[in-house]
Amino acid sequence: MASEDHGHGADTGSPPPLSHTLNVEREAIPSLRSAFAGALSKLDKQIELAITEVRVRPWAGDPVSQDAAERFNERSLESGDSALIALENYQRQLKSAMDALTLVEQQYQSIEEDNTGLMGQQGGR
Repeated sequence: MASEDHGHGADTGSPPPLSHTLNVEREAIPSLRSAFAGALSKLDKQIELAITEVRVRPWAGDPVSQDAAERFNERSLESGDSALIALENYQRQLKSAMDALTLVEQQYQSIEEDNTGLMGQQGGR
């Protein structure tokens, strides 16, 4: 049985990419930006601590502690799915959300200016 394309390209059997939309009222933007900025500030500190303070050294100076330290550092800081990478990905998402809020705020402002201009034109007739 043939699958329908629906304009999305060939059916690969995998779900389409997720698209997340959040409707934000203009009045909520400053408090959202403040919340995101606060979270980002805390996260920046945690990332800095992870980079400078989390790495461990072989505490007993023997091969077992050497191996344990290497594994801990790899898992915490260096591997592709490390805790540090997860924090950095979250940091990028917060920055992206803040950029999106700025764009939405600019769009609201532009629409408001357009509407004000139209109201002025209609009132002048």
